[in-house]
Order: sequence, then C-alpha cells, then structure tokens
Amino acid sequence: ESQEGGLVCHERGDISMQASLEQQTEWSRAVVFDESGTVLAKTADVPAGEISAMTAAFNDKDTTFGNGLNVAGKNYEVHRYYEDQGLIYGRTHAINPQDGEGICLARVKRGTTGANNFVLITYNFPILSAKAVPDLQAWAKEWIANQ
Repeated sequence: ESQEGGLVCHERGDISMQASLEQQTEWSRAVVFDESGTVLAKTADVPAGEISAMTAAFNDKDTTFGNGLNVAGKNYEVHRYYEDQGLIYGRTHAINPQDGEGICLARVKRGTTGANNFVLITYNFPILSAKAVPDLQAWAKEWIANQ
C-alpha cells in the first residue's frame, strides 16, 4: 500500500488498484471505498454524504428499494437487491431505456482483513447489468477479495 493524491493505493506488483479501475472504460463512474467511507480508488468524485449512504444500503432492503441510490445528485431506482451476494443494482428512470444510466453497488470482504469494502459503478447504454455486474464481480474478486 502507498499514498497517491490522498488515496490509499493498493498495488498488485505491476499495477495499482487505481490504474486497474481507470482501465474499466465501460464504467462511466467507479469508486472503491471502505466501511468508514474512505475512498481507496476512484474515476469520478462522489460526495462524502452519498458514499456514507452507500455503506448503509445493505442495512435495510425496504429502505434501499424505496429510496434508491443517489450519486452526484441523480437518483437511481433499485431493481435488484441480493444481500447474500453483496449486490444492489438498478437504473435511472428514463422514458427511453437507452437514455437511462445503470448502477451497481457491490459489497466485498477484503481477503487480508475480512473488512467490507464497496465498489460503486455506473454505466451507460449499450452496457447493461447483464455485462456490468459480472465484470464488476470479477474486478472486485481480483482487487478486493483476493487481496
């Protein structure tokens, strides 16, 4: 681990978590953070209050479905909530589905500490949850669960 631009940098030999996150070009926004809301890597700024709310999203299914998820002042309707898999995802409301933006929040236990880390991504059409969610799970396994 090292410090870079105020972020705690997790590294895997040849590449940092930050650099790997930046390579995920199908995600319009990505933020990795821990239970306390400390950002570990990011490709976009998300207000601290919204990150704090994300850490509580898995606490109450009904509240999360009712309120949705909020990122950069935009509300995303929650369509799927899988607490056992650590996944919540949905989309912004749009008359034309191609204009909507998808969101996925993953909760992953860090391999070395067992502490929960979170990865938030957003993505635009033609990327759909059927592609974005498995890609996020694979990335989180490599960079969080196996670290």
